[in-house]
Amino acid sequence: MDIYDREHLKQFLVTLFGQQAASWHPNEQLFNLTYELVEESGSCSEAIKYVPGPLGPARNAYKWMAREARSKFLQALSENRDHYTICIGAAAYRMVHRFQLAAQGV
Repeated sequence: MDIYDREHLKQFLVTLFGQQAASWHPNEQLFNLTYELVEESGSCSEAIKYVPGPLGPARNAYKWMAREARSKFLQALSENRDHYTICIGAAAYRMVHRFQLAAQGV
């Protein structure tokens, strides 16, 4: 990795893990874990695309749910979002110890 790649990786890790990551030296192992993290959070992001929005007052729940599901599906097709913050945060929480070890070269 060149110096720019290392800096981008470090910025991403600090955003995700906080100031503890500022002292981590970006290396190939950290990059590989970051790739795994993004890959793991992808299935969560896919699922969140289909979570319905809030139900308005005095609405038929069944019709609303069907319309919301259809709308979310079509919206996902058109927008093709990458990853939701909550998904990548949850994956980071599960993997933090692996990142700490990788930063130490273990």
